[in-house]
Order: sequence, then C-alpha cells, then structure tokens
Amino acid sequence: MRTSTALKTKLAGAVSSMSGSLLEAILLLREENECKAEERRAEEKKRRREEIAAREARYLADKTEAAERRHQEKLEREERARRDREKSCARTQELVMLINAIKKNA
Repeated sequence: MRTSTALKTKLAGAVSSMSGSLLEAILLLREENECKAEERRAEEKKRRREEIAAREARYLADKTEAAERRHQEKLEREERARRDREKSCARTQELVMLINAIKKNA
C-alpha cells in the first residue's frame, strides 16, 4: 500500500510538473503571440504614417508644381500681351505714316 501511495504521489508530482510545464509553455506561446501581434500593429502604424507622409509630400509637390505652372503661364500671358501691344503700336505707326504719305500725295 505504501508503494502504491508513493507511486501515486510520484505520479501526481510528475503530472503536476508536466501540467505546470505545459501551462508554462502555453503562457510563453501566448506571450510570444501577443508580442508578434504588437509588432504587427507597430509595423502597420509605421506603414500608415509613412503612407501619410508620402501622400503629404506628393500633395505639396503637386501644389508647388501647380503654383509654378500658374506663374509660368502668367509670365507667358504678360509676354504675349507686351508683344501684342508692340505690334499694335507698330501697325498704328505704319498707318500714320501711310496716311501722311497719302496726304502729301493728294
């Protein structure tokens, strides 16, 4: 009977240590899983921040490009207007000279 009780105690101790080891392994796996999930969340957060920064950079680049394009178009319009005024002035002078020439001949 004593050996049976000793064996039962020994078996209970072994089972207890096995279940303790099993429980410890489960807890370690759970902790590892939580760490991996936290790393994934951190990676996702970092990726979102980088996407937002890239989107903001594209927006600012597009905005700068549009402002430069508007400025360039304004300069071109001003240049065309200046050339048109010069041509108009030159045509007016030609007409005045033609009218004066006609008056002299008449």
